[in-house]
Amino acid sequence: MRLNNKFWLFAVVCMAFTTSITAILAVIFWRQIDPAGHALLIRIFKEQFWYFFSTGVFLFAAFGFTLDWFFRFYIIPLNQIIEETRIMNTVNPAHRMNIDGSREIRVLSDLVNALGDQYQSARHIIDQTVASARAETEAEKNILATIMAELTQGVLICDPEGRILLYNRQAKRVLSKVRSDESTNGSGESGQQSVPDGFIGLRRSIYSLIDEHLIQYALKEINQKIDQHSESVASHFVVVTHDRRQIGVETLPILDADKGFAGFALILSDITQQLERSGRMDRQFKAMDKNLRSAIAAIRSTVDLMIQFPEMEADRKNAFLGIIADETKVLSRLSRSGLGEGSYPRSRWPRSPIRATDFIATVKNEAAGITDLDVEVAECDARCMIRVDSYAMLLAIVFVLEHLKTECQAQCKRIRLTVPGNLVQLDLIWQGPPVKIETLRRWNELPVAAERKGYPLTLREVLAHNHAEIWPHAHRDKSGEACLRIFIPMIQSENPPEDVRKIPQLPKGRPEFYDFDLFHQAGQTPEIEKRLLGELVYTVFDTETTGLDPRGGDEIISIGAIRVVNGRLLHTETINQLVNPRRRVPPESIKFHGITDKMLQGKPTIEKVLPFFQRFVQNTVLVAHNAAFDMLMLQMNEKKTGIRFINPVLDTMHLSAILHPSHSDHTLDAISQRLGVTVTRRHDALGDAIATGEVFLKMIPLLNEKGIFTQKDARLASQRTYYAQLKY
Repeated sequence: MRLNNKFWLFAVVCMAFTTSITAILAVIFWRQIDPAGHALLIRIFKEQFWYFFSTGVFLFAAFGFTLDWFFRFYIIPLNQIIEETRIMNTVNPAHRMNIDGSREIRVLSDLVNALGDQYQSARHIIDQTVASARAETEAEKNILATIMAELTQGVLICDPEGRILLYNRQAKRVLSKVRSDESTNGSGESGQQSVPDGFIGLRRSIYSLIDEHLIQYALKEINQKIDQHSESVASHFVVVTHDRRQIGVETLPILDADKGFAGFALILSDITQQLERSGRMDRQFKAMDKNLRSAIAAIRSTVDLMIQFPEMEADRKNAFLGIIADETKVLSRLSRSGLGEGSYPRSRWPRSPIRATDFIATVKNEAAGITDLDVEVAECDARCMIRVDSYAMLLAIVFVLEHLKTECQAQCKRIRLTVPGNLVQLDLIWQGPPVKIETLRRWNELPVAAERKGYPLTLREVLAHNHAEIWPHAHRDKSGEACLRIFIPMIQSENPPEDVRKIPQLPKGRPEFYDFDLFHQAGQTPEIEKRLLGELVYTVFDTETTGLDPRGGDEIISIGAIRVVNGRLLHTETINQLVNPRRRVPPESIKFHGITDKMLQGKPTIEKVLPFFQRFVQNTVLVAHNAAFDMLMLQMNEKKTGIRFINPVLDTMHLSAILHPSHSDHTLDAISQRLGVTVTRRHDALGDAIATGEVFLKMIPLLNEKGIFTQKDARLASQRTYYAQLKY
């Protein structure tokens, strides 16, 4: 093996250092003796020159060979180990070193190679697990994408800042807003050009597509509903595109596990055709109503004349009868041409219920920049509800207040809420002359939010969509006082309640509704023992009993269970069932679990509970703490129920003995404390099952460190523990 430059540098330094020390010592020794000693030393040196020379050469050679051996068998191999370990740890995990050095160096390299084998094996298992998880995730994504794509409504999920996290094809289609602008082509002629109004895409802002004021107001309304503990927290508004399409938007908040605001969902529907159909239907009804009134009036007036003049001439009577016959035909024709059931629109302009008092308070806040309104509530129950597009109505009222101030120089100082009959009446009151009807008609044709591109509706359209009307009014009993009166229909108590939208809340960790393949896992086959512990589906369960003697007549009084899928406890898939044991519960047992005879009265017996429990645990591995006792309790009921449990079983008590053989305490409380699991409901069947499940999930990576990767590994290791020999 060739020595590198470091060796020669180190050798030169050592020789120079040794020579310098020898020279210094020689000088010191020379100065300590007298001249006669000098002469003696010189004579001895001359006589023994070759002896001193050969000794020096030998010592120098010995030093060189020793240094060379040290570098060859220690220094250089250590450098090689460092370099090759870095290779194994980075670019080539399969690399193994073959170092020629001292025995210690060879042992060290063998240990590093062994660690490399373990690392590569663990990495292979991790890669397989990651690949499997990635495949499952991709499958779930495909399922979710398919479901989202097939929805008839557009759906967008946004984060708190309004960035789009998820959307479907319908949302992109609904929000493909196009503005037709006048442009000039190369020939100087006027043409049409389609200009995109915004882009929909992941991490893009929703506010480039929908006016931010609309969404922020919807979220504000939702917060108010949450504070008021309203059953439905959805907020509705309408987006009007530049090509006059109406998009109904339902807004829902999304809360995280701590009930913090995590984002919001928008459900979109193009309601343009429905509204047009509704408008045509209204016009037909109005025309029908007019014709009906005319026909009925003609018939009634003719009948009145015939009654008033019973002795009229036959010709005149026949003429009157002809009028009645003609008008009857008109009525018959109107009846036959009535709107069929299929003509009725399925939905109208989205409107949300709101308390009238809350709405007027919001009006006061929104109008603060224009005028300081005094709110007066008269003859109005606090429970009085209206159903409006509150954002649009607020814009309309603010629009009216602004035009009163700028055009009529009328400073509205008071708003009064009254409920005459089934209408909610809002009076905008000021000192001065009333608004002329011509002025109000002109206002009706103006957009209520001209400065906001995303809301081009006129005052007339907003009022029509909310079934509201506005009229000028002058008070006769108060001199100089006038008002604009807005009528809004009140929600009748007999009206059916609207669909209730609950608050979507994200669970801690991975949401259970993403696990689409829960019921298609591997069954009870020999292959189950070869599968990794993290891939199996488990049912963690626990029983509470009348006592600790299964063979002596003690019975199950409670069964609790929870499923574990993909390394997660599914809190939506649990059993917590009391069982009537048809015997009394001993007081000493009640002290532990707190289940009394009264609590068990009327509960199902074990014959009804075990079949359901068997279906719940089908195709899963059973996990329990001190499972031998619980399994024996199930086995003792096999004859009376005909139910036999053949599921593989893992016991956390055995696994704890494998992981912590130096500990003598392997109770559920002790294990939970060691692994940092909080037990909240001890000696409650479901509570203990949840705690056992959390303990088991924390044990899996520790078992992997001990080379226990599969269900078979865990079973064989459990059989070697002391607890496996316990009998009940």
